[in-house]
Amino acid sequence: MGCRETGHGYLRINGIKVIADGSLGARTAWLSRPYNDEPGNSGRLNYDKDTLLRIARESDEAGLQLAIHGIGDATIDLILGIYEGLGGASRLRHRIEHASVLREDLIRRIGRLGAAVAVQPHFVVSDWWVIDRVGVERARYVYPFRTLVNAGARVGFSTDAPVEPLNPFETVYAAVTRGRYENIELLRYTENETLSVREALHLYTCGSAYLLHEENHVCRLEPGYLADFIVLDKDPLGVDDRELREMKVLETYVGGVRVYPAD
Repeated sequence: MGCRETGHGYLRINGIKVIADGSLGARTAWLSRPYNDEPGNSGRLNYDKDTLLRIARESDEAGLQLAIHGIGDATIDLILGIYEGLGGASRLRHRIEHASVLREDLIRRIGRLGAAVAVQPHFVVSDWWVIDRVGVERARYVYPFRTLVNAGARVGFSTDAPVEPLNPFETVYAAVTRGRYENIELLRYTENETLSVREALHLYTCGSAYLLHEENHVCRLEPGYLADFIVLDKDPLGVDDRELREMKVLETYVGGVRVYPAD
């Protein structure tokens, strides 16, 4: 399965994370073309290609899943090349963390390769300045969630806490609205990338479970699955999308045991 599990079942070590480039905010994510607001800078890699390839091979041979942080499209191009060199990504579900700037050719490669992608939709809201960084011409490449899903990529959601809010419904809200109520400029160019509430919840549960090799144990309320679930104050499928970020958790159960509120 590509993981190491402790005796009590609450801790799993699936693999290793490698931070291959930086961030759009600091202009250190490695882009294939310079930043729109800093023309002499295209970002940078944190490791040279040979070092990344060595780490990837050692991890793959040890049966450990790779989670390589790649935000810029040049970095993602390199990561996909490494996964192709390993003979594919689907066996251990090697994945890309963030995948923020994705050209269409990269999305097609991700789909063909079977690489998994962990994305953080709240970046759409918090990175309100992203058009300044990449320019209007590349806006369609930024956080293309629906295009990824339509291409057959295995996508899972995460919060990226503590950088982003820990509340998962902030993430769902961002995936559904893409900053509509915050007047986020990116929405003007990528409204086609919005997701429905049902799709966002699926990617946050079954999508993320797949990335963690857990899809046969969690994410469904069915016999044979762990009884990990929450009780909410409202039905997320029945509220206005503005209300999604205000959902309240009344109870939390782990393995059928109520852990919140504590008895």
